[in-house]
Amino acid sequence: MIKGISIDSRTIIPGDLFFAIIGPNFDGHDFVIEAFKKGAIGIVGCEGVSNLLQNEKVDKNKIIIEVEDTLSALQNWAKYCKDKFNTFNICVTGSNGKTTTKEIIAHILSQKHPLLKTSGNYNNEIGIPLTLLQLNESHKLVVVEMGMRGLGEITALTDLITPDLAVITNIGEAHIGLLGSKDNIFKAKSELLQSLNKEGIAILNRDDPYFFKVSEIVRDKKLYSFGIENESDIMACNIRMVGDKGMRFTLEVQNGKSREIYFPLLGRHNIYNALAAAAVAFALGIELDLIERGLSSFKPLDLHMQLSNFFNGIKILNDSYNASPLSVKSALETLAEVGQKNRKIAILGDMLELGEKADFYHQEIGKETAKLSIDLLITVGRGGKIIARSSKEEGMEEERVFSFEKNEKLNLAKKLLSLIKSGDFILLKGSREMKMEEILDFLQKEYQKNNPT
Repeated sequence: MIKGISIDSRTIIPGDLFFAIIGPNFDGHDFVIEAFKKGAIGIVGCEGVSNLLQNEKVDKNKIIIEVEDTLSALQNWAKYCKDKFNTFNICVTGSNGKTTTKEIIAHILSQKHPLLKTSGNYNNEIGIPLTLLQLNESHKLVVVEMGMRGLGEITALTDLITPDLAVITNIGEAHIGLLGSKDNIFKAKSELLQSLNKEGIAILNRDDPYFFKVSEIVRDKKLYSFGIENESDIMACNIRMVGDKGMRFTLEVQNGKSREIYFPLLGRHNIYNALAAAAVAFALGIELDLIERGLSSFKPLDLHMQLSNFFNGIKILNDSYNASPLSVKSALETLAEVGQKNRKIAILGDMLELGEKADFYHQEIGKETAKLSIDLLITVGRGGKIIARSSKEEGMEEERVFSFEKNEKLNLAKKLLSLIKSGDFILLKGSREMKMEEILDFLQKEYQKNNPT
């Protein structure tokens, strides 16, 4: 009877069952009537929802299920559904790179195995259940990204899907404002490893400062390490740029074999994501030929170090999906490397959820910008102003630094249009809430307005 599950009345497809989820800023019960009007076959709501609908004209054939808590009901149903299928479960977490790593893993493995993966950023207590409810008998593998904003959250997610293989990309400062310290971030991320069974496999970053602490948790498990700097089971050597098209490196694996790899993503940090995915594939016995083919045919994700042509040879690196101190530093290094002798313009927004050390981390990014000899710096937001001030204190000339408020993106785009020249490379980077990609939209509209075809 039910064709699909929805938690968003805006995307209802006729035949869907609508879960009225209650969030911090919304209540799905407010959209029940809209869901019915759009063709929902029924709704799952909190106790008393039937009374709310008494004065509304609702088709008697519609399904109305009353539960104590709609989120718990969604999770319980997803767990029940998951338990019906015997899949091998690959779970990915980390401070940076987990979405890209998850996508590369799925891309490589899908060449050989039918699989289900979390789409987009469906990495939380709602997104993972919605993913699991899509399972069918054809799926042999499940690849799931797990995010967290606090201690205990990954443990709760592993209750929905128990990992057979766990990947930790790195331990960084993302969400440090919510967890208080990197040690707490380590504890939160390592919850994934603690949920592995005896036969479980762990994939860990050998170059991460927390490697030995993390590996101690899985000392009785099968462990594969990946890295660039330190001797690892899966390594990248001889890394070099292929213009602005991607990277080349030599992939060396534990059994002494190596393979020359072309990887169409930019940035050294993405090599780590590729290595983590290659380590997963190697651990599962995937042939080196398929690993190479999967890496070389992978396409950049939207808003993740996405290179596009603007006009007059100007190129834009859109890395505006999210931002943390480590990811911004990596993005700036990539801009410096890819831009080479061309002018390089960094447009940086606030890095959020950094807590008491927010000012310090923004100051550090300002220093990094000056150190890398970025030609122009344009910042957005309160944290952006700290980046700008810090860069000038480090020696960037006043006339090369510009600051705007979060709501001044149109003015920023107009200013940028007056500054850019042929051959410039422009980086867009900021936390998700800053919506830095809007600057690109404004820039394109302003250019079209000034250059009608």
